[in-house]
Amino acid sequence: MEHAGVFSTIYNIGIKTDIMVRRLKVGITVKPKEHEEQLKQFFNSNSLDDQIRLKKYVREHPSNKMAWYLLGREYDGQGKKGKALYCFAQSGEIYEAFEKKTINVSMESLQTLEQWDQRGRRRHWLNRLRLMAALILIIAGIAYLPGTLREAEHIAAPTLPKDVSIAQVQQTKVYYIAGNKTKEVVGAALQEMLIKERVNSYAILANGKKTEDGKWISWLQPPDILLSVEGKEDAAQQQIQYHDAESCHCQPSDASKPQAIYNSWVAQREQEVVLRSALDAYTRKNGKPPEGIQALNQSHPLNILSGITPFMEELYEQQKDQLTDNKPQGSSPQNPVPNAVTSPPNLGTGTQANEAQPVAAGLLKPLTSPLRIIVDKTNHRLALVSGTMIVRSYPVGLGADRTPEGSFEIAEKVRDPNGKSNGDFGSRGMGLSDPLYAIHGTNKPGSIGKDESLGCVRMLQADIEELFDMTPLGTPVTIGKGLLPSEIKRGEPQFRLPLYSTETNPGKVYKWLD
Repeated sequence: MEHAGVFSTIYNIGIKTDIMVRRLKVGITVKPKEHEEQLKQFFNSNSLDDQIRLKKYVREHPSNKMAWYLLGREYDGQGKKGKALYCFAQSGEIYEAFEKKTINVSMESLQTLEQWDQRGRRRHWLNRLRLMAALILIIAGIAYLPGTLREAEHIAAPTLPKDVSIAQVQQTKVYYIAGNKTKEVVGAALQEMLIKERVNSYAILANGKKTEDGKWISWLQPPDILLSVEGKEDAAQQQIQYHDAESCHCQPSDASKPQAIYNSWVAQREQEVVLRSALDAYTRKNGKPPEGIQALNQSHPLNILSGITPFMEELYEQQKDQLTDNKPQGSSPQNPVPNAVTSPPNLGTGTQANEAQPVAAGLLKPLTSPLRIIVDKTNHRLALVSGTMIVRSYPVGLGADRTPEGSFEIAEKVRDPNGKSNGDFGSRGMGLSDPLYAIHGTNKPGSIGKDESLGCVRMLQADIEELFDMTPLGTPVTIGKGLLPSEIKRGEPQFRLPLYSTETNPGKVYKWLD
């Protein structure tokens, strides 16, 4: 029987694994090599042919967690991190028992896996059609990924119009206008898109929503879609559709297509800005870009990022030269916080924020500047920003005059400071370049929004965990007064990276000022 060998191996290892998992749960010490010989025996004695049978077996027995784990190990050994990540997630406690760490799969990761699956299946179709083997084509399409995985991807994928492909979404360019959406401002922005930016794919112009103080644009508040451009190689054939009556003084076209494309596009921009920021931080620290993306995902204390999503990997391979030539817009290592902190250009401040902006305001390219952290002592807020955009905004606990003001950077990132997630520093800690202070969690959630700390920045657990994943090591931090609006903006769903590195530091007792 074709699956007999695979089934026997999985069954035998699975029984012993179940015993090991139960032992771990009750605190019985398990020898580190208890499962290693079994795994080595399986992987050393089986070839790619067994991996194919493993995929078939997983498809037919989706509840067998040991099979998922073994398939994940095969993918991981081939460098297919995205597929390995999903398989490990399906293996649940089996992965946690063997690897001694938890694993998370974000919605964005599942979305990217579907894109890979679609492209892979297209390649299989073309090859099989050339050979005129329709039956083999169908089987290969089914066997490319486990059936359970494909169903999950379908649920996670955004809905796109029938005439829009994933490739088109990836090539889409989205711009914001910096001023109010007057006809003159929109006209000038469109001219810049067509002449300076030379749009030759699909492009969208949007009007970002300002924060309540008029100084920033809110990333998490959906913008108004003003117009779209269907790019062509021949500029004379470009199609321009207006979607906002107020900005064009016309009968607007249906905005469902650009809105769907925008929704799909925006789901990947946060991963891109986190990747860009990590590459920028690495380059500033080392004087040169990394040799590969894996350099961003090392163990503590070099853990610039907790992990890399499949989309980040793919983007890095496609745009390595552009990404490693990452030059901050409006900031530099010597001056990490531009004047935009107190008054972003072209947005105005105070009562001027509602006045007409100059036509020459130009275009904003959202989330292209490296991420920065700003802490406002006046209203107890911490914001993660990119250029003039607030990406996240959280309430924090501070220490009044005990909290220092000035410019710092994230000098260390550690999970479970002092060995536990419910201690004074919570489940995450990010030490500042002044070693006495940190941004960390707290076991005193009632202190958030108050001046009860000894100088550190306290955050709620869910907030610090999201910030921890989005903030690379080396991120600039500015602490001051009157810098931020009071709105609170969290990710929905929460931004998470898969955990690929060791980020604990059990040998150190942290003595931040809490």
